[in-house]
Amino acid sequence: MNTLQRIVLLTLLGILFPVFQSAANADYPDHERLSQRLQALNRNYPGLASLQSLTKTEGEKDIWLLTIGRGDIANKPAIAVVGGVMGDHLLGSELALQFAERVLASSSESKVQNLLDSLSFYVFPDMSPDAREQYFRPLRYERLGNASPTDLDRDGRIGEDGYDDLNNDGLITMMRIKDPTGDWMKHPEDDRIMVKARPEKGETGEYLLFSEGIDNDKDGQFNEDGEEGVFFNRNFSFKYPVFKRGAGEHAVSERETRAIADFLFDAKNVFAVISFGEANNLATPLSYNERDANARIFTGWKEQDIAINQKISHLYNQHLGDNAPAAAPGSDGDFFQWAYYHYGRYSFSTQGWQPPKNDMNDEDEYASGELAFLRWAEEHQLENAFVPWTAVEHPDFPGRMVEVGGIAPFVMKSPPYYMVDSIAEKHTDFIMDVARLRPQIDIVNLKTENLGRNLNRVSLDVINTGSFPTASQTGEQVRWMQKTVMRVTLDSGQTLVSGQPVEVMGAIGGRSSESRSWLIRGSGSLIIRVGSEASGFKEVKVDL
Repeated sequence: MNTLQRIVLLTLLGILFPVFQSAANADYPDHERLSQRLQALNRNYPGLASLQSLTKTEGEKDIWLLTIGRGDIANKPAIAVVGGVMGDHLLGSELALQFAERVLASSSESKVQNLLDSLSFYVFPDMSPDAREQYFRPLRYERLGNASPTDLDRDGRIGEDGYDDLNNDGLITMMRIKDPTGDWMKHPEDDRIMVKARPEKGETGEYLLFSEGIDNDKDGQFNEDGEEGVFFNRNFSFKYPVFKRGAGEHAVSERETRAIADFLFDAKNVFAVISFGEANNLATPLSYNERDANARIFTGWKEQDIAINQKISHLYNQHLGDNAPAAAPGSDGDFFQWAYYHYGRYSFSTQGWQPPKNDMNDEDEYASGELAFLRWAEEHQLENAFVPWTAVEHPDFPGRMVEVGGIAPFVMKSPPYYMVDSIAEKHTDFIMDVARLRPQIDIVNLKTENLGRNLNRVSLDVINTGSFPTASQTGEQVRWMQKTVMRVTLDSGQTLVSGQPVEVMGAIGGRSSESRSWLIRGSGSLIIRVGSEASGFKEVKVDL
């Protein structure tokens, strides 16, 4: 093979390799592939992307942070984008990662370039890597906990009752046991689905229903103390669920929760957090609850912050349309609520996707979500969405009819991978539109008036040209949000007759302004600087 032939062959391989790689990777990425994609962004966009590992989990997996922006990043407003909040939510990590990829791929476009000159993104694509890896292991189940050894059932022993694959299909589903004392029955429209019997309507239960497994520790429970440890989304300080499964020994006890909390508390420029998890406060706007919002330990959004939530909710539904997933509350100890109530930032969360519901009478349907999902899966010809019920011999139920089957793990929480691109595109566009509403401090209407006797009045308006206030209402109350500060630095020959040399201002509302003036004796130049990390700074020089 001559030199020219080698060059042609290598060129063709270079063209074809991404195609082969894409075909080979037609599924959600494991931690290694996710890391490779992040490292590629760091390598391909120098000066715009910066990758660092905040810590390693107990399972020796990196907690990655990709920072996107240029210039003095710490002093420009920023949005934190967080995926992998739930270990069984594969889509969340992919949406966060694709957000970074799409923003950087379009960074040469003028509108994106201009945005990245004045705003930054902190992208945390996978906060539950230990749990998420269960999807890629020989035994697949919806795991939530990390690799920290944990006594989940608090019986003094660790890991004594994990998952057991009774039908040897590599999946943990459900098992139903024929039993006249049970309160479960087959769905009247689809006997693949199990539903609770309703005695008030004359229905009688026929089955016991448990997670697929064996009662290894003989305590009457199944799979209650397996390999998984602490749940990322139950380990935060707001309404911390003490002694509850997956919560950990104390709030923020884990390396990954501590790493993101420490980073964000130091990141004074973050004005909003957008996370992908089980909660959703975007599909339906929040409602103001005066009692909850004004309690001594408040558990409801503040009134002014509700107005921002409503604005962002409207924006989200514009982007998602009928595909917007349903509203869902947060959970005790979760990240989404911590980001608002304890970190003091606007916090928005969405599942990103949920199976579309078929037209049914929800008031008269049992388990309509599962029934609708199976109909949708069949319509889209999804393979392996359901494991047929199969009879097995069970040591805990000798001589009894025991069947294993049900909806496969993960499929109701994350769509098939081929559907992800369009979902990611919509969420990227949404986040970019949120970024364009960022708080932005400016100085306008600057005037100087010579009053005689070497005395001048300087006046101006401080304006927030963004839609977001310079601080959330709860941020002002918890006092973790940086205040807007105005400083006047005089020349050596000048004295301040009236007005403050340094003023800590309250939050300036979206598209609002405040006026200030000073009396200054003496000639020369003075510097006026105003702003905060979360809204940016503006500085002007005034010659008198």
